[in-house]
Amino acid sequence: MAEPAATEAPGHVDRYVAVGLTHNPFAAPGHDDRLGPAFVDRGLPNPPGPGAGTLVQVIGEAGAGKSSQLRHWQRLVPGPHHWVPRAPYRSRWTTAPEPVDGIAYGDEIDRMPTPIRFRWFRQAARLGATLVIGTHTDLTRTAERAGLVVVTHHLAPADHDLLFRMIDRRLDTARCSPEALNFCTPELVDHVWRTSFGNLREADVICHRLLAEHVAGRQ
Repeated sequence: MAEPAATEAPGHVDRYVAVGLTHNPFAAPGHDDRLGPAFVDRGLPNPPGPGAGTLVQVIGEAGAGKSSQLRHWQRLVPGPHHWVPRAPYRSRWTTAPEPVDGIAYGDEIDRMPTPIRFRWFRQAARLGATLVIGTHTDLTRTAERAGLVVVTHHLAPADHDLLFRMIDRRLDTARCSPEALNFCTPELVDHVWRTSFGNLREADVICHRLLAEHVAGRQ
C-alpha cells in the first residue's frame, strides 16, 4: 500500500507561491513514486526487453534509489508492479503477479518468502519473461537455479553531484516563476550530503524541513 504524500496547509502553499514555488517538492512520494518527473538518471542501462528470460536486480540499501529506478523503467516499458510489504507476508500477496507481455517489476523482493520467490522465478523462466526487481540482497543463486539469466546493478549512496542533481530536479517540478527561490546552493547541498550520508530518502526529509523553515522565515 502506498504511503500518503505529505500535504501542506493552504497558508503554507501561499508562502511557497510567494517565492516562486507551487509547493514543497520534497514531500515523500510513497511507493507509487508520484515524483516521477524528478527522476535523476544514474547511468544504468535499460533492462533487456520483455521475453528475455532474465532477472534484472538492482541491489542497494534503503534510500539508495531502487524504487525510483524501477518506476522509471516501468514508465518506459509498462508491466505489473509488485511491492512486498514488511512481515507478516499477507495471504493476498502469496501469488506474485504473472508477467504481462513478457515483463513484470517487483520491489523489496528480498522480503518475499523463499518458496514464493522461487516459484515466481520459475514461472518467469518457464514463460521466458523478464523480471526487474529491487532488493537489499543478491538473489543470483536462486534466480539461476530457477533458470533465469541474471543482470545485476548495485546502487551506492549518492555522491555530491548526484545529490545536487536530485535537489535541483525536485525544485524544477515546483518552480512557477523564473525568479523562484534559489534554494539549491553549494552550501545547502554540502550540508545535506554530509548529514544524509548519501541516503536519498533521508536527503528528501532534510530538504523538506530546511525548505519549509526557509520559506517560513521569509514571511
